[in-house]
Amino acid sequence: MNEHVDYQPKKPNGGAKFLWWCAGADAEILKYSSYSDHVKYVGIGGVVLATGFMAALSMGFAMHTIFENWTVTAIVAIIWGLIVFNLDRFIVSSTGKGDGDSSISGKEWLNALPRLIMAILLGLTISAPLETYIFHSEIEREWKLSMDQLALSKKYEIEQIEIGHNAEIDEKVKKLEEDAKAQQLIVDKWAKAFEEEASGMRGGRGIGPEAKAMKAQLDESTFKLNKIETERDSIRKIQKINENLIKSKQDSVMNLIKKEKSGFLDQIMMLERLSSSGKSVPKFDPATNKLVEGQEIEIYGSAFWPIWLVRLLFMIIEIAPVILKLMLIKGPSDYMSENVNQILETKQGISIYHMKDEEGKVTKIKRNHNPERIIAIIEHQNEKETENAKEAINIFAEKEKDQIKKNPDDFIKTTT
Repeated sequence: MNEHVDYQPKKPNGGAKFLWWCAGADAEILKYSSYSDHVKYVGIGGVVLATGFMAALSMGFAMHTIFENWTVTAIVAIIWGLIVFNLDRFIVSSTGKGDGDSSISGKEWLNALPRLIMAILLGLTISAPLETYIFHSEIEREWKLSMDQLALSKKYEIEQIEIGHNAEIDEKVKKLEEDAKAQQLIVDKWAKAFEEEASGMRGGRGIGPEAKAMKAQLDESTFKLNKIETERDSIRKIQKINENLIKSKQDSVMNLIKKEKSGFLDQIMMLERLSSSGKSVPKFDPATNKLVEGQEIEIYGSAFWPIWLVRLLFMIIEIAPVILKLMLIKGPSDYMSENVNQILETKQGISIYHMKDEEGKVTKIKRNHNPERIIAIIEHQNEKETENAKEAINIFAEKEKDQIKKNPDDFIKTTT
């Protein structure tokens, strides 16, 4: 006697049943199936559970980068993980077994295309925040370079504004210096005239009315000169103060920019930059201690393949359960599931027939017997009710005829 005739399936534990539920499988059928079927659905359920966990982890990184609040991070991450888990579970459970063969036909690919597209989009969504964590060092390096460039750009912008302002001040100082030189000549002129008048070189007798007039002109000219020089020195002093303020402003703006932290969207943008281009610097010749014009050295190349390998990994994890279900060869659980479905359909008055045409193409025809039975009963009931109504009218008419024969006068009176 073959001992495998009385094969007893391995009793599943709680963990296996939970993973079956994650895979959208029927545990009541699976527990009577073979161990190989148990393993298949445990594997599929494990992948679905893992994608939900990764989705929660990914959203956690994104939310913590944006809000920096662990409470908000935990709540949003858990909700997102459950949403992705439920969606993955639906995608996997709604994917059929195909034709039951290990190969996947073109028709099966076409039927699974919408589910595959959803799975790929989910994979890309999940991978983005995790990519920012995996390539955190490289992203921060790119961010620092960007902030350095932005800081230098702001410094240059402030310098250009200051250059324009200084040009106006220099022009004004230049004019004041020219005015001071002209005024100095006037002062020297009156000083010489006063000195000659006061010493009698002009034939005068000391400090007389003419000398006093010259002294007044000298004092007035000296006052104007001092005023011009004071204004010039004041402008120069203000210019110096402004230069210090501008330098302080430049340092402050540059420090603020360099201390700026990258947000989640900034990190995504830096990641895209890494995947599209590398970094080169001008070549330095140590022999001449100078930069070589027109030549650059590549510090690092494009990170396109490393980034996309991570993305492809998450996409493969997402689409793997769908593809695996299409590749699964039908096992005992599948036939038992079909058997149970057929029994339930039969109990509900549903039967399915398969008909082949001349080309061998199988057409599935479904018949709903319960509606047909109800329709037939109602039609028969209506038919019988019609017959009974006709019979009642005939009997009543016969009875009325008998009454007419017995007493025709009463019938004529009642009708008239």
